[in-house]
Amino acid sequence: MVECKTIFYSARKTSLCERALKKSFSELDLDMSEISFAADRGSLCDALTEAFAECNIVFVIGGLGFGDERDVKKIVSRLIKSSCVDDCKKLKNPTGDDGYIIRADSQLLVLLPDEPEQIEAIMQGAITGYIKIRGNARA
Repeated sequence: MVECKTIFYSARKTSLCERALKKSFSELDLDMSEISFAADRGSLCDALTEAFAECNIVFVIGGLGFGDERDVKKIVSRLIKSSCVDDCKKLKNPTGDDGYIIRADSQLLVLLPDEPEQIEAIMQGAITGYIKIRGNARA
């Protein structure tokens, strides 16, 4: 199992989202080692820094579609502006907000909506081709 961290950012239905994630994680051989919460841009940045210091895969749940300065896409784009990003891909979601996956070296940042059904749709569809099992490592 590959360890990953999860951050709920201004998310709703966190217990239902957590259940949907755990189901999807087990199918992808991921281990949800730690969950943290962030309510604003500053606490999200701190949580991301801390999470990436401990592991290479971080999921952020919520904050998509705010349309203002709280929008997780705007926050993350500011954070990675000076970083070397190898790949950024939209994870198509036929049932709502799309997700995103960003790769920089060996680190992955996955942004998902805070609706359990939408998480399941993305995790069972668009993301499965991107997170591949190579022995016990993720590509």
